[in-house]
Amino acid sequence: MRSVLMIMALTSGSVYSIDGRAFPPHGNPLVYCLAISWLICMTIAVVSSAIFFRVNPTTFSLLHWEKRGEIYDRAGIRAFRWVLFHSPLGWINGNFQLRSGRADCDRLLREINSSEGVHWLNCVVSVMLAISYLLRDHAVYGYVMLLVRIPFDLYPIMLQRWNRGRVWRVLERPARLRAVSPRVPAE
Repeated sequence: MRSVLMIMALTSGSVYSIDGRAFPPHGNPLVYCLAISWLICMTIAVVSSAIFFRVNPTTFSLLHWEKRGEIYDRAGIRAFRWVLFHSPLGWINGNFQLRSGRADCDRLLREINSSEGVHWLNCVVSVMLAISYLLRDHAVYGYVMLLVRIPFDLYPIMLQRWNRGRVWRVLERPARLRAVSPRVPAE
């Protein structure tokens, strides 16, 4: 319930802050870009999250240098995760937790895929919008829109990829234990 209230509050605030009109860019560039980014993301999430949820969990597979997660640790992903957990932004999607052990890993991987796909689409659409601002004499809005992509899309994408590596390591662990010790019962 609080996630729905949070989404409604941010969406209402976004519409209010842009005075109900998206184009041409107006007002404070940071407030405008945050509001437009939120509205684009919500539109993309409503339209595409169910599609991404149905995609095979291996579609967004990790590259060999991502599997251990060191690259994301160097990028400060744990600090970003801490901010999400300790702020109301963490309420937006409560589905990012393991509910019933290993049996729930497939659902969690699908949620991770869905979120990553939404953020990738949002990033592409927002970068295209930023480029159009740069080309149409709204350079400040274009640069701010590009800067907003870092906390709005790039870090959430990195967090989903880091979490995917953690879930895959959990899924691989029992298989390795069964291969080493024949006493571990098969599931």
